[in-house]
Amino acid sequence: MTSKGLFVGLTTVDIQYFVESHPLQNSKVKAKDKPIVVAGGPAANAAVAFCVLNGQADFYTCIGENAFRRVLSDDFMESKVKVIDAMSEKMYEPIIASVLTNTSNSDRTIITHHPDSVYIEDALEKVNISDYDFVFTDGFYPELAVPVCKKARDMGLPVIFDGGSWKPQMPDILPFVDIAICSANYMPPGCTSVNDIIQFTQKMGVRHVAISRGEKPIITDEGEISIQKVDAVDSLGAGDFLHGAFCWYYMQNKNFTNSLQKASELATFSTRFKGTRSWTANWNSKL
Repeated sequence: MTSKGLFVGLTTVDIQYFVESHPLQNSKVKAKDKPIVVAGGPAANAAVAFCVLNGQADFYTCIGENAFRRVLSDDFMESKVKVIDAMSEKMYEPIIASVLTNTSNSDRTIITHHPDSVYIEDALEKVNISDYDFVFTDGFYPELAVPVCKKARDMGLPVIFDGGSWKPQMPDILPFVDIAICSANYMPPGCTSVNDIIQFTQKMGVRHVAISRGEKPIITDEGEISIQKVDAVDSLGAGDFLHGAFCWYYMQNKNFTNSLQKASELATFSTRFKGTRSWTANWNSKL
């Protein structure tokens, strides 16, 4: 059964270099290969994974007019993600993410920045929520996320949330969220442990909560989910792919734990390949 999701959130321009070691202070490192330049961002990568699994993803984001627009548009088109640009025909500075990936151990270092606030007169003007089976958001661009998630909740659609890190707008979004899949870096005020995070998030009205921890087991309100062992080459985007795959499996079976288990297998598989796109063809070929 094909499902259609509305993904809401951040688009970045990911410029990823692969190096044999991270540079020391005041030094220069030459990469052997050219950098990979693709679209990134939590919701963007989640939408890509959802499409790999044959879902239909519309991505509501801010790209605008800038020197990287063609690069981003081409990448989304190749990934079969349909973009709804809230800043279309407006000048907008791209969010750049400079990524260094250590080929010896798959560790990565990312330098980026948060997007500025945007003015959106009517966030629901460009989207018809009734066209979708669920809504997914990474919490960026609350000007889009809050009204979209509220409308989805009013219509009884599942709202799935990626909690990569705590942001000031979280209290405005969480009351409309059904499922939150967070990272270990997601630490709400007053929380010091995984159990604190789960309890805090559920008190905000969220039904199910999971905490992903890289290669360590995923902690959920229903227990633990083990992660397959793999010789990782590049972990960039793996958490995002976990979220997108979860959306696909959950819309097929509505089983929270089973969907997370299946999604973790895809996310782990993605770490066997360089960059955030090469795994997709390999995943399709193994099916």
